[in-house]
Amino acid sequence: MKDFVLNVVNKLNVAEDKDRVSVVQFSRDPETHFYLNSYTTKDDVLDTVRVLRHKGGRPLNTGAALQHVRDNVFTASSGSRRLEGVPQILILLSGGRSFDNVDVPASALKDMGVLIFTVGSRSSDSRELQRISYEPSYALSVSEFTDLPNVQEQLLNTVEAVTVSVTPASPTPTGMSV
Repeated sequence: MKDFVLNVVNKLNVAEDKDRVSVVQFSRDPETHFYLNSYTTKDDVLDTVRVLRHKGGRPLNTGAALQHVRDNVFTASSGSRRLEGVPQILILLSGGRSFDNVDVPASALKDMGVLIFTVGSRSSDSRELQRISYEPSYALSVSEFTDLPNVQEQLLNTVEAVTVSVTPASPTPTGMSV
């Protein structure tokens, strides 16, 4: 999963007036490692992601994580430029079925205009991931997280196509939940 995040960040144009990145991990409780305005260079983001440790644990409260991202990441004080019309992207990696409700927080994020993409492993509920995603087609699956490189290009191409259609300026702040 860490390699996937590193590879995605490597494709971005990270800068204060370009792409912004946040990383939140979750299991029982969400944990924000850094916010959209924490780093303004790709190297700083990559260095921080490289030293992250996988949170792990159960139960998996995806709904709480989505609510946390809505309340704490996609906010102006955390570096979101949503109110300036900059596309907001969330890439959610999930290793299992949520133990809490995902529908209300996912709808709240979508109502804010956040484009949610999901990638789940074999243990995930594909219907749940489709409900979380902005569009059901934005939900991808892999057998194991070691297969993430197989969907990475597809995901990035879809994100790029969607953000270009949302705004021709195409800066894309990205919140990632791992």
